[in-house]
Amino acid sequence: MCGVVALGGLIWRQSTDNSFIEACVFGMIAFSVFAVAAGFGDFRHAGAAARAVEQRESGLNAAEQRFAADLALIVKLLQGHVAANAGYSESLNRANADLPQLRTPEEVRAVVLTLLEENRKIQVKMDDLSKSLDESVSKIEKLRSNLAEANDKAMRDPLTGLGNRRFFDDELDLALEGEGNMCLLMCDLDRFKAINDKFGHAVGDMVLKQFADILNAAASRRDDFAARIGGEEFAVVMPGVSPIEAARLAEQIRRQLEAKKWMLGSGTPLGAVTASFGVARRRAGESSAELFKRADAALYRAKSEGRNRVVADLDA
Repeated sequence: MCGVVALGGLIWRQSTDNSFIEACVFGMIAFSVFAVAAGFGDFRHAGAAARAVEQRESGLNAAEQRFAADLALIVKLLQGHVAANAGYSESLNRANADLPQLRTPEEVRAVVLTLLEENRKIQVKMDDLSKSLDESVSKIEKLRSNLAEANDKAMRDPLTGLGNRRFFDDELDLALEGEGNMCLLMCDLDRFKAINDKFGHAVGDMVLKQFADILNAAASRRDDFAARIGGEEFAVVMPGVSPIEAARLAEQIRRQLEAKKWMLGSGTPLGAVTASFGVARRRAGESSAELFKRADAALYRAKSEGRNRVVADLDA
């Protein structure tokens, strides 16, 4: 932009007695300032959008491939913008070189008209770039939203809505990175196969979902994370929770489940549904696999000792 203003000044000094040239000089400067400002604004806009795009893992799915394609389009548009600006800069440089040799108002007028035409072209290209970038950014934002939704679904158990095993593994690893107390609660519905065999899988699914609701409600009151890790087995990652609190919460869940009155759609009572619970306290330097193994062993003890109880391995 400074080069354009300087060029206008040079022309002004050589043509102060020509009103037409004066008007052209003012027009040239105004168009240049507007065009360059618009160009920088669009470039910043595109740059912010590009920086917001996160790198994806290998093995892109269809949605991720569309995401990458739109990002590539933005890069291509910016490359075209840079090329157009380079051509415009060359026109300014040529005009700067020609100015000392100009002798007549007609020659000055021809240079100014050429620059005005170049300004018009660059403005058209910038307008097109801005429109294309806006469209691409809008598409990318929509794709990002779809990807976030797809990723969330990939981490959720479709039946209960709780986190799945992948979610559980990630949250357990993340919790182990923190300091202070951390406990893992494992739970398993007692004699669940008998429910499926007697009443059918639809009733079994109903029991799983309602038990998941109990776990989720208990976890939502703090920074815990509930997950269904397989079949009728569930887990709750409990960061920042003392061993006593973890055992107390497990007992509350056990009692709530045991006291629940289960009725089938026909009005037939289902009978009591119970669960066994194992709690383990994180040891210093312990891996997620080691903690999981101790919590699972506590759960196995609860099963072997008669079910419908809480067993805690709280040794530091």
